[in-house]
Amino acid sequence: MKRILPLILAALVFVSGCNLSAERMKEPVTFYYVRSGFAADMSQVIGTEQREASGHRGDLSYLLALYLMGPSQEGLATPLPKGTRIVLVEEKASGIQLKLSDTEETMTDAEFSLACACLSLTCMDLTGAERVTILSGNRTVTMTRENLELYDSGSTAAATEETK
Repeated sequence: MKRILPLILAALVFVSGCNLSAERMKEPVTFYYVRSGFAADMSQVIGTEQREASGHRGDLSYLLALYLMGPSQEGLATPLPKGTRIVLVEEKASGIQLKLSDTEETMTDAEFSLACACLSLTCMDLTGAERVTILSGNRTVTMTRENLELYDSGSTAAATEETK
């Protein structure tokens, strides 16, 4: 019994320490990233990570710059190619508009759509916006909350994609 008690106490301290890191966040925000190896389990393509906003809760440009640094959580990957920049962030009554550096040569249309879904979910959570439009090169994608309900409802409205 004397040997088991220290092991139980050590386990309790470890478990409580793991939960403290999430509880210590004063201004948590949620970022959406692609799950690593999602091709093996298509039911779980997008995952979330909690990050600290550190007094920048209302600064979308700052938070998106933090987002572009990529996830720190194992099992998640950034959906955008390395070196992708957000050139313009506009918050309008009709929603948010993001202009990315040109990704046409580095991303397929499917990869771009998935990246736009992650970015749109992140922006919607950060701001409460109902619509996000993302431009990159000749590609434009507009996503709303309705067409991003991919996993809960089973019925999905198609995102609007325009190629100019």
